[in-house]
Amino acid sequence: MKKTTALLLMSMSTFAYSQSISLQNGDFVKGEFTVTDKDGADLAIVFADKSERWLLQNVVGKKEFVFEAEQTGTADFVIYPSKAEKTEKAEKAEKAETAHYQIQILQQIPVAEQQALPEKYLSPTIQQLAEQLTKQNKAARLDEFWQKITQQGLPLIEPVENSNQSIVTFLWRGAKHNVWLWGSPSREDHHDRLEHLFGSDIWFKSYQLPNDSLVSYGFAPDVPSLPVNQGEQRRAILATLQADPFNPNTYPAKPKYPQDRFSYVSALKLKNTPQSPWLKPQNAPQGKLQTHQFHSQILANHRRVQIYLPAHFEPNNPDLRLLFLFDGTDYIDKVPTPMILDNLIAQGKIPPTVAVFIDNPTTQARRAELPPNPDFAKMIATELYPWVSQQLGIKIAVKHTALAGSSFGGLATAYIANQYPDIFGNGLILSGSFWWKDPTDSPQFNNAMAHLYASQATKNLHFFISAGIYEQTILNSSRHFKDVLMAKNYPVIYKEYASEHGYFSWQTILPEGLLALFGQ
Repeated sequence: MKKTTALLLMSMSTFAYSQSISLQNGDFVKGEFTVTDKDGADLAIVFADKSERWLLQNVVGKKEFVFEAEQTGTADFVIYPSKAEKTEKAEKAEKAETAHYQIQILQQIPVAEQQALPEKYLSPTIQQLAEQLTKQNKAARLDEFWQKITQQGLPLIEPVENSNQSIVTFLWRGAKHNVWLWGSPSREDHHDRLEHLFGSDIWFKSYQLPNDSLVSYGFAPDVPSLPVNQGEQRRAILATLQADPFNPNTYPAKPKYPQDRFSYVSALKLKNTPQSPWLKPQNAPQGKLQTHQFHSQILANHRRVQIYLPAHFEPNNPDLRLLFLFDGTDYIDKVPTPMILDNLIAQGKIPPTVAVFIDNPTTQARRAELPPNPDFAKMIATELYPWVSQQLGIKIAVKHTALAGSSFGGLATAYIANQYPDIFGNGLILSGSFWWKDPTDSPQFNNAMAHLYASQATKNLHFFISAGIYEQTILNSSRHFKDVLMAKNYPVIYKEYASEHGYFSWQTILPEGLLALFGQ
């Protein structure tokens, strides 16, 4: 219960004890002390057993105080001039000039009423359920809730009035220790810990999202805690990562192993989620995929290279385009790039295009090669490019050649195009890792690629760059890189999406980049 008292005016020249208060042991008290004397004043409270606690010191003006009663009985507030020594305070109080002080009790809450306010949840459905679970028949309420969820599916989507947004709640049932949401729209870490609804088997996390969001996700329940560093512990999420059993929308749309819930994830489908027409078969003539083993003398390693040849491939076609994609296998298995190219070419949206899918020899090689690496750039330009041209008997104009990649692959695209603009005339960058900092450079240059382009003369390069609002660091660094390019008068098409950092969103954005750079 909240209690207040009227302002009490008092004169230090008459009495040092200013006000009494009746307390019960454990009471929480909040008050306000006002001092109009320019020399200030101290405030103490003396409990029933004469023990003293100092609440405020050297107050001029108005200041709040709080304390917990340590015993039951009447206590007295005591006011002393701030400039007096403690042994002199009572004497000083008798001799002080008249000055007015005010004490107001704003709250006095007994132990029985010290309960936190009910938590407010973003989701109205979760809020209502939380309130219902405080009543009887808790088990029946939970069974009723999960029966409804089974019928309508997940995630739980609730519209926001007068807005092009929805409240999206991800739900998991029955974990013992923890649940992680992987691929979350957390705007930074790509994963979030779900909350446990007290007294239930419900784990949940709610977000307010634009209705055109591109998000895939999975759940990792009861992730083991391992004696490893933070990065390796984060990877431990993958040990239990699986699809949402209540969501029929999956990524890939047709999982290779549908009976294995660990082999695919789920897709969020909102009313305006983009549905790319290029991701579905359209009875278009199909190109062919060749597989090669490529050896680099510069890097002293081998890698798989797959080459897509469009239907009715003609090596002497002057309109032929040439596209190099980093993380090659992923842009075949996780992104149906051959189908995208088949559809775009058949519809006459882009000219016939040869695509070269470049694999990484190992995970460690990817980390070493794709961030700006002069040797890897030299291998692409002076070994792989001539080898592909010779294998196919093609000669492609610079303005018809493009590099493409995502994350580190986007960073590699920008770097290699910068180093070899006489070979590669276009860069298609999806969520490029422009946060990357050159370890040999000055500490002030966090966006090394932006600094590289800013410090050089403008080259004959064209760019398509995209970034997602749920990848905050990449979003900010991509904006910076885009601003530098535009200031240097590079032709740039830059787009932001309500998307995550992953192939689910990149498969929708890739065709837009191809249309932007190669479109008829």
